[in-house]
Amino acid sequence: MPKPTIRPPATVAVSSSLRDARKRRGIGLRRLAEKIGVHPATLSAWELGIKVAPATAVAWILGYLRVESAEYDRVMALAPHAGDANLVDQSDPQLGHLLWTYEQLSSDVLEWAPLCVPDLLQTRTYAERVLAETVMQEDRRDMKLLSRQVRQQAFDDGDRRYVFLIGDKALHGIASLHNEQITHLRATAQLKHVTVRIVPSTETALNSIGAFTLFEDRSDPIAVVLTHHHCNSYLTDRTMLSRYHDTARALLRRAFGEPASNSALSAPTLIETTQ
Repeated sequence: MPKPTIRPPATVAVSSSLRDARKRRGIGLRRLAEKIGVHPATLSAWELGIKVAPATAVAWILGYLRVESAEYDRVMALAPHAGDANLVDQSDPQLGHLLWTYEQLSSDVLEWAPLCVPDLLQTRTYAERVLAETVMQEDRRDMKLLSRQVRQQAFDDGDRRYVFLIGDKALHGIASLHNEQITHLRATAQLKHVTVRIVPSTETALNSIGAFTLFEDRSDPIAVVLTHHHCNSYLTDRTMLSRYHDTARALLRRAFGEPASNSALSAPTLIETTQ
């Protein structure tokens, strides 16, 4: 079986922007291809991110579709970097959709969260309170909540497998919402497509590894995202993918190698690790 195509983050961002702009205008793919003088298969490959669209073609398409100047500038700033393996998202709201897009391309998602309950496992009330207590621009805060809502819908569909490895320090959350959040974690862990493991803080080797999310397609890594306070870093460089893939496997071995009473997400464990 051939390995999945690795699609660089800027390529994904540009391609989805082209597709969304065309659909907003209500123009079919074949019609647009005819108007701009390219083969429909070529335009389709650009919109799917299978091929990198030349910057001149991107400008031509955006101009024909009469997108707003702010959107034009944003996409054109990305277009020259569409072939770059890595991308730092510096709070551009539109790039928040990259997480969702990579999830759609994945069969498996693994998230290592040593210090905070992962976004997809947070209740909305918990997420709002956490964001309210962080130093963050309002537009980025709103975008994070919207991104979480969109990703949550895909998460609930059960179309892919999720593994969450959570450091027990992450469970020492906001006291007034703690019980509600723990109840939600327990309920989510019962879903067939979700695995949740609580990792004790005594696992110093694990806690020395920063948070990351690994996206895989048929067990092959296709992207890694590192979430920071002011930006997200998206990595598709093959060397980095290989390293994070190996790290994820090591984390799984350590997390699942613990006795069930210490690492499985069960009622006794949650009570023990949150006292």
